Amino acid sequence: MATMKTDAQKVAELRKQAMDKSLPQEVRDMADKKANEIEAKSVEKATGMKLAKGGAVVAKAPAKELPKRGSRTATNMAKGGSVAKKAKK
Repeated sequence: MATMKTDAQKVAELRKQAMDKSLPQEVRDMADKKANEIEAKSVEKATGMKLAKGGAVVAKAPAKELPKRGSRTATNMAKGGSVAKKAKK
């Protein structure tokens, strides 16, 4: 009777294999690569988002909010001054 392993168990096993210094470097690299693939698939399946190369979840960037037309930040920043400076009269 074969037991089914979860993705987390497979990844843990592959990471352990990748850390084993007695194995050749190619085998360790392949184990690490396979673990990364399994993690990427499970994250994509769970969240619907893909992972970036570094492992961070890629999400859409939020739209920049523009300051209101009459606010101090809009007028002072448009003139090239900082917000803390008062406008000359």
